[in-house]
Amino acid sequence: MSHSARYDAMTERVRALYDRNRQKGRAPWCGHEYDFVCPSTGTYPFQWFWDSCFHAIVLARYDMARARSEIRSLLKNQPDDGFVGHVTFWQREAFEEMLKEYSIAYRTPYLSDCIQPPLLAEALFAISRGEGGAAVRDELLPKVRRYYDWIDRMRDPDRDGLIAILQPDESGLDHIPKYDRYLGVSNPTRDEFTAAWQRAVGPYAEMQRDHDKMFAADRFVVEDVLVNTIYAENERVLAELHEEAGDLEAAKVMRERAAKTTASLVKKCWDGATGLFYDLAGKREELLKVSTVTSLMPILLPDLPREMVEALAKHIADPKEYAAKYPVPSTALNEPLYMAPSDGRPELDSKLLWRGPSWINTNWYIARGLRRHGFVDLARTIEDKSAELIEKGGFREYYDPYTGEGFGAHAFSWTALVLNMLAAHEGVA
Repeated sequence: MSHSARYDAMTERVRALYDRNRQKGRAPWCGHEYDFVCPSTGTYPFQWFWDSCFHAIVLARYDMARARSEIRSLLKNQPDDGFVGHVTFWQREAFEEMLKEYSIAYRTPYLSDCIQPPLLAEALFAISRGEGGAAVRDELLPKVRRYYDWIDRMRDPDRDGLIAILQPDESGLDHIPKYDRYLGVSNPTRDEFTAAWQRAVGPYAEMQRDHDKMFAADRFVVEDVLVNTIYAENERVLAELHEEAGDLEAAKVMRERAAKTTASLVKKCWDGATGLFYDLAGKREELLKVSTVTSLMPILLPDLPREMVEALAKHIADPKEYAAKYPVPSTALNEPLYMAPSDGRPELDSKLLWRGPSWINTNWYIARGLRRHGFVDLARTIEDKSAELIEKGGFREYYDPYTGEGFGAHAFSWTALVLNMLAAHEGVA
């Protein structure tokens, strides 16, 4: 199959997936029309924040109108303070039974009160290209800026440029093993995690989810490397958008914020002994020293010191750690806490996430970072193997890094980021 034919074939598969997972209608509870791609109709039928940003980035490659509808839908219920929750329950009444499976903190019955990794600026950048793009940028940029101002104001109480999550799922990484010790998890099963999460975040309800009180309680406060890498990249992108819009002062502010976030990642989260980045936990900012895919994420940042880039690339290329047959595993292969999804423990197959399998969204970020810093061959390997996973097994939530077998949700939408990876791999404009 020629390069262009491979990309074209994947485009058609993505188009069919996104047609299947499209949710469109009008919500009586707010009076708004909505048009978005849900992560998976059988598992996640609502609009999730970071999923939706990924979906818009993919849609922008072949259907810009739908890409723009995706982000407009995401922002339609944004309150005046700028917050955007991690789930919008547009058609909640149709799925009340399913909601019993979720552990969701609600701001309203239809909007959650948690965050997810903040890649909204990247999504806005994607949908503001091409015909009509400037108008879309000018329409949505004030809303997007309010969101990042909320994040800066509410989630960085020590003003070091690193934002904090207040419960594990705010990183999108739910059960990743780097949180185990901090949560008090020694036997990673669904029941133990549920109990640990309840111990950590259950008291938030009594605090009425007041941020000052939640931070003061110091029950689960993590300056997460993946979250802050995405934050730094999006602060930088937001500066570009402000510059395009002619607001040079706003662009300057966002560049300064991006530089501050990157500088704090380098100063506080880098461990020279292992050549990896680690999260900071609690008021004491204790390093959570478990080697996971998030330890590699800062390779995305354009201004990361070269010696750190080279150290991360070395880990990514090491077959004992991250260079699996189907990279990049979410936990290092030689990490004692690594768990394969196919090791015979049923609760791992569908209930515990990010403990070993490879995910396409982190592959996309890491491959971009490798290309950005000149490690093109390594990036191409990740891109090619990611495409092979979908060509062999379809759009699954995550994959066994040894066998390539897919697990988790079927017809999972952000896995379509492979289309953007193939575009880079095949040189498609």
